[in-house]
Amino acid sequence: MNNQPLVTEIRKKRAEILDSYQGDYHAMMNAMKQNQWKSGHEVVNLALKNRQPPTSAKTARPKTARLSPK
Repeated sequence: MNNQPLVTEIRKKRAEILDSYQGDYHAMMNAMKQNQWKSGHEVVNLALKNRQPPTSAKTARPKTARLSPK
């Protein structure tokens, strides 16, 4: 694991925030979502965004050869 001072500080702060919700991760996430909606900023839902199918050769599905019946 990475034990740099910044990483240690982030992990400590994350633990403090979770402790403020008595260790209930779902309650913490629900509160954060509510704060996000109340902020007045646009909330983007990437799950609803129309996505185009991949077109590059790397991500395209490889073609398979069909065997003729014998």
